[in-house]
Amino acid sequence: MRVYLGIAAKRAGAPLPPVGFAAARAAIGRAFPVPAETVTAEEWRSVAGDVALLSWSNEPGDGVLPLLIRGDGVRGDRVAGVTGHLADPADAARLPAAGRLGETACRTGGCFSVFRAGEGELTAATGMTAACPVFHAETADVHVVGNRALLVHLVARAVVTGTARPALAWNLPALQSMVRMGYFLSDETPFDGVRALPPATEIGIVRGLGVTGETPPPEARPRPGSARGVRAQADELAAALLAAVRPLAAVTEPVRLSLTGGRDSRLLAALLHHAGVPFTTATSGREGTADVVLARRVAAALGVEHRTVEPKRSADAAHLVVAHPRVRAHNVVHVCEGMLSAYENVPEAAGFDPRPRMSGHGGEVLRAGFLHNQEDLAVTAMRRRIEGLFTRNADLLSREAADHARDLAEPWRRRGEDDPAGTLDRLYLTYRVGRWHAASRAALLRGGTPVPPFLDNLVVRTALSIDPLWRRSEEVVHRCIVAFAPALRDVPIEGRPWRFAAEPAGRTLLGRVRRRLWDVPSPVAGGGGPKPWNWRVDIPEALAAELRAGVLAGDGTAVTDELARIVDEAAVAGLFSGLSATSGGRPKARRPQVAWHLFTVAAMVADGFSGSAPPADAPMRIADPMDDHRGDGRVPSRARA
Repeated sequence: MRVYLGIAAKRAGAPLPPVGFAAARAAIGRAFPVPAETVTAEEWRSVAGDVALLSWSNEPGDGVLPLLIRGDGVRGDRVAGVTGHLADPADAARLPAAGRLGETACRTGGCFSVFRAGEGELTAATGMTAACPVFHAETADVHVVGNRALLVHLVARAVVTGTARPALAWNLPALQSMVRMGYFLSDETPFDGVRALPPATEIGIVRGLGVTGETPPPEARPRPGSARGVRAQADELAAALLAAVRPLAAVTEPVRLSLTGGRDSRLLAALLHHAGVPFTTATSGREGTADVVLARRVAAALGVEHRTVEPKRSADAAHLVVAHPRVRAHNVVHVCEGMLSAYENVPEAAGFDPRPRMSGHGGEVLRAGFLHNQEDLAVTAMRRRIEGLFTRNADLLSREAADHARDLAEPWRRRGEDDPAGTLDRLYLTYRVGRWHAASRAALLRGGTPVPPFLDNLVVRTALSIDPLWRRSEEVVHRCIVAFAPALRDVPIEGRPWRFAAEPAGRTLLGRVRRRLWDVPSPVAGGGGPKPWNWRVDIPEALAAELRAGVLAGDGTAVTDELARIVDEAAVAGLFSGLSATSGGRPKARRPQVAWHLFTVAAMVADGFSGSAPPADAPMRIADPMDDHRGDGRVPSRARA
């Protein structure tokens, strides 16, 4: 992982406050949660002393890019730093001299953000998705940009307070989104005065004046009305995907692909197979479940190595062994900077492994974002979905927090009046990818080299040029899979069937003709075993008690002073009172994900990013209802069926 921090004085030629540099060096251990002995650093400062770009990395010293890329030619005084993944590392040489840095980034293959500094100027830009984030803050004296929000906040606060170890200042109303959804549906962060730069946006500070600008996305073309048009647009997406992975054909170690029984990781397997990129596959899950069964069939059809990674279990195999929620929350809060819920499975710290890895995360971009699971396409239903993203679980909020959520919804609600389908598509890209995935990706970047073809700038540009309602049909994704790997045509998918084959539009006369011509699969899904049991949703009483204790006081009715500004205490107490309710003898929690979100926020504001060691709580043992309790390691009867 690479961490960048840029500071620019608001008054040209004015030297930067030394306390800002002292704060950065003091805070890097808190903001960059990796072993200090693995970190290398480099700094650049302008001759006038009014601009600086600081960088840190835990990547091996023989990485493909230097920490700071030096310019040459006319603007040889510039340096640039890249976070994330460049499809072709040679493209980095263009960034120091690019005239419009943001537009250049959005038209360069890969998933990355870029920071650039020169005499009297500081610029930072996100790619098409902002999956590699840029955070920015402003004081009376300086502009601060970086890819770790906590670091940006502490440096800005140090300049304001004059102390190298300033106290945090929370943006408590902004945390309503974390409570409701477990990630941010806004440009806000947990830290006062720090915001995330939207996708495809550049912030430039020249001689102290800061200006932002957006690279407009391509206009979506109408849905193709002919077989030739369908073929042409699908071929464009296929070509962009191939370009995103073609440089990987030269890797010395096979790409490690996390494979499930679904659509998105299957497309990646087909893509790597067609591009001649060596890869292996692995599936996390219990033997006999749908993902494991179907992933093994996909791997066998492509002739690649596959392995199954079983969850950690007790000696008698009847219990899952999972991290204590306090340990889990500490990990996710510090790595994802309080912008992702402990409900999510975020990997714990490990040594850096440079071998490239892939998973199907982000594949919904090719299937029209939030439209991919929007069943009702009536205009009123899509508008309700837009508003619901900002009001879901709002009954748990304080009046102040609920009002804040409604204010954030308003510009998107207005946009949805004219184009509800396009708005749901763009909301996904802006927040689900730009905030949820960006936070999750930080955990992957600190330990390795994730390569996300679905979030490649050129792939996303191509996808956005395709009508979102046609992308929602999944026809273009299916076409790419079959073109890349015809052997996968008849391998079933997990869950619901291919949408274009199952929905009424696919059963018209034209649809039947297309099915014959294009050999579309029948609208049948399945073929694997049952879905795996999710212990984070079916919450047993022991776990419910830990979550409850982390949010509510001893009498079970009150929350901390900080949480009281965000939530309605009575509503939260009611949620936890039903957290371990049962149905048919099994736990049936009400809104279990929200309990995790609340636990995460409470843990964050209590710890305050102190930099202390993680809790030493022992792992928890959770009885697995799918187990037959024989303890012989055999697959349960329901899973074998």
